[in-house]
Amino acid sequence: MSNPELELDLGILKEQRIEEMPELVRVRMDQTYQMLSSVPPKPVSVKKKSRWLRNVMITTASVAAGGVIFISLGFISPAMAQTLKQIPFVDSVFRLAGDLGLQTANEKGMTAAVHQTVTHQGVTLSVSELMYDGSRLSLVLTRDMPEDANETFYDLWGSEKGPEGLVNNIDFFINGEPVNTSWGISSGGDQAPDSLIVTTFESVEVPDEFDFSMVVRIAKLNQDFEFNISVKKNNTNSIVLTPAEMKTHDHIHMKIKRIELSQTTTRLVVEIRGEPGEYVREFQQKIPDKYKITGFLNIDFDLTDEQGRTPAFIGGSGSGEGDYLSYTTMFEPMEATPKTVTVKPYIRSRENKVYIPELEFTVPVQ
Repeated sequence: MSNPELELDLGILKEQRIEEMPELVRVRMDQTYQMLSSVPPKPVSVKKKSRWLRNVMITTASVAAGGVIFISLGFISPAMAQTLKQIPFVDSVFRLAGDLGLQTANEKGMTAAVHQTVTHQGVTLSVSELMYDGSRLSLVLTRDMPEDANETFYDLWGSEKGPEGLVNNIDFFINGEPVNTSWGISSGGDQAPDSLIVTTFESVEVPDEFDFSMVVRIAKLNQDFEFNISVKKNNTNSIVLTPAEMKTHDHIHMKIKRIELSQTTTRLVVEIRGEPGEYVREFQQKIPDKYKITGFLNIDFDLTDEQGRTPAFIGGSGSGEGDYLSYTTMFEPMEATPKTVTVKPYIRSRENKVYIPELEFTVPVQ
C-alpha cells in the first residue's frame, strides 16, 4: 500500500546532495527507503533487581533494543536531519528501545512531547518524551555527549564519580513537594546511545494531574539540572482489582492490596504482615531463613493469566514501615484482558525460582 506523503519525504531525502557523504550513510539511507516504502500508511501522532528496605530502592531494568534500521543524524546535514524527524517511527526512543507498554503508548498517542533542555558548564540535558498512565511515569532523558565520547549515557551514568565520591542521582517532586519513591533507568538502545529511559512513581500514589519537577545531579560536574513539566494521566481503560483475601504460611501473612491492568502497565502491590500487633522486625525474625537474604525477607512475584502467559518484568521496589512490608512490582501489559490473574510468590535459590504455592492467589477479572 502506498503512502504519498512518506514517499515524497523520502524522495526529497534521496535528492539532497552532501559533499563527501560517507558510503555507509548512503547505503543505510537506501535500506531505510526500501523498508519504509513498504510500510502501510499510519497517521502521525500529534503531539532490580535488588530489593530492600528503608523505603527506597533503585531498580534497573534491562531493555532490549529492536532491530530497526536507524540513520545517525550526526552524519548528515541539518536540512536532512529535520526532514527525517518528520518521518514516523524514526526518532522515538520509546518505540525503538522501550518496553512493550511504552511502545504501545507511543503507537496509541498516549505519550507527550516535552522538548525541555537545560545546559550547564557546556553539558546539555533534555527531556523529549513522557508517558504517565497512573501506575508509572517514564520519560526520555538525553545527554549531549562530547564528540570523542566512546561510552553510552547508560554506561557513564553508573561509572562517573564526582567530588568526594558523589554519584549521579535524580530527585523527583510533585507540586513542589519532594517524593520518596523508587526509580530506575534503562538504556536508550543502540539507536539512541545518548539517551536513558527513566521510570518512577511505581510505589507511590500520584494524582491524575500535577506539576512534575525532576532534578538530575551530574556528579562529575557537581551540578543540578532541573526540569519542570505539567503532567496529566493518559489512560482511560485500566482495570483495578482489590481482593480482600489473605493467606498465611510460615508466619507470612500476605494480602494482594492492588492489581492494575492497563494498555501500558501491569502493576502489583502486595502487603505482608505478622501476627496482630507485631512490627516488621518482630515478625521477620519468625520467618524461616530459607525466605531471607542477609536477614531480610526476599520475596518476588510472577503474574500469569488463565493461559499461563506471563508479562515481562519491568521493575520493583520494597519498603517496610510499622507493622507491614509493602512490595510493588511492575510488568509489561498483559497480551489481552485476562479472565483471571494468578499471583505467584517465589524466592530465588542459586538463580532458580522456588515458588511458594501456599501463598498463591488467583483473582478473577470482572
